[in-house]
Amino acid sequence: MRVAILSDIHANAEAFEAVLADARAHATEHYLCLGDTIGFNGDPAACMNKAAELFEAYVRGNHEQALLQRGLFGVPLYTTMMDRTTAMLTAENIATIRALPLQAEWHGITLVHASPEKAGEWKRISTLPSARTAFEHFTGPLCFYGHTHRAAIFKQQADNGSVAIIPAVYQQNGSCTIELEPGCRYLVNPGSVGQPRDFDWRAAYALLDTVAQTLTLRRLEYDVEAAAAKISNTGLPDTFATALRKGITPTGD
Repeated sequence: MRVAILSDIHANAEAFEAVLADARAHATEHYLCLGDTIGFNGDPAACMNKAAELFEAYVRGNHEQALLQRGLFGVPLYTTMMDRTTAMLTAENIATIRALPLQAEWHGITLVHASPEKAGEWKRISTLPSARTAFEHFTGPLCFYGHTHRAAIFKQQADNGSVAIIPAVYQQNGSCTIELEPGCRYLVNPGSVGQPRDFDWRAAYALLDTVAQTLTLRRLEYDVEAAAAKISNTGLPDTFATALRKGITPTGD
C-alpha cells in the first residue's frame, strides 16, 4: 500500500493542497498526520476540515495543545495567535482537536508529533543522542515524527543496534528515496508541509510504499505568496511571512 505522511501543516492551505495533489498523482491510498495542523498560517479551518475527512490516523501537536491550554508557549504573541486561530475555527474543528491522541499506532507504525519519549513534553529529535533515546520508546520497525520542521531519517542497524543518520538529499525532481532494509528500524521526520525550516521553502512530506519497501521524501512548490499574505490574520508580524518565503525559522528554534 502507498501511504502519505504529513506533519506541521500549520494552517497553510496552499501548501496542503499542493501536497495532496502530488500524493494523489502517486496513487496514494492512505493518509496519516503527525500534528500541528494549525498555527502560524492563516487558514486553520480549511486545513482542519480537510484533515478531519482525510487522515486515517492523526495525532496532536504542540500547537493543538496550545489551543486547548492557553499560555503553553509562555509567549504573549503566541497566545494572541491562538486566540485568533480559535476565532477562525468551528466548534466541530475544536472537538476534533480535543479528540486527538498524543501518540498512535497504525498498522504497526508509530506516529507522534515530537518524540515517543514522553510525547506530551514536546522533546525534539534532531541529534543522534536524541534519536537513540527515541528508538528505545517504540517497538515497531517505523516511527514517524515531526515538530522540528526539518526532514530527517535515522536508521537503527539490525545486527548491533547502532544508529546512523541517512542524509536527506533531494534530487532535481524533488524526491529523496531510500530502500527500507529488512530487520532495520527507522525514525523518520517527513519535514513540514506548511512551514519548512531547512532553507528550502517548498512543502515537504513523505510517501511510504509497503510493497516496494521504499520511503520517499518529497518537496513541492506552491503559491507561497498567497500563503504569506494571510499570516497577518493570525496577529503575527511580517517576519513570519518573510521566514515562510525563505524556508527559515521565524522563532529561532
